[in-house]
Amino acid sequence: MNNKKIIEAIAGYNYVFVFALLCALAAGLITWQMGERYSVSLGVTVSRLGTQSASDYKYDNYYALKASNEFGDTVAGWFKTPEMTAAVYKKADLTLGGAGLSSLARRFNASKISPNVVDIRFGASTEAEGQALAQAIADVLQEKTNQLNSISSQGIAFAAMTGEAVMVENANALWWNTLAGLLIGLVVGFFIKAAKDYFK
Repeated sequence: MNNKKIIEAIAGYNYVFVFALLCALAAGLITWQMGERYSVSLGVTVSRLGTQSASDYKYDNYYALKASNEFGDTVAGWFKTPEMTAAVYKKADLTLGGAGLSSLARRFNASKISPNVVDIRFGASTEAEGQALAQAIADVLQEKTNQLNSISSQGIAFAAMTGEAVMVENANALWWNTLAGLLIGLVVGFFIKAAKDYFK
């Protein structure tokens, strides 16, 4: 008799479980179709070109390191601007969609991990898109560096050399989002059922 009551109680929540499964399925599909399935890391080595002419003392090693450090800050700063994101996507021949200025500024995450090295991380939906964006970053960096060098009145030039892009598939993101969809579906489903039973 007790087993029968338990089965009947569980049967009353069938729609809740079905709703939760549908939410989980929808979250998984959205993550798979529209999400960033790959995480990409691109290392950029920055350095100053040229030497300093001095008759008494040679301070060029110190100033070269200081200049490279400041240029690394400049490179990292470029990737916090919407203009840089737009330039990279245009170079890669990819569409930005209806992204706002704030989301454009957060599309790339650039952090300086040493005076001469900047790590740029971003997401991509496919391997081809990740490679295209990495190549576009290298091209845009070269163009902006050349433009900066051309306006130098002291003959000081900089170089920004990109390495090989490293791509990792975000397999866990799909499962985490699916689980989140399941939990949200359960909470919303139980709430709707409780409200329905209350107003009977």
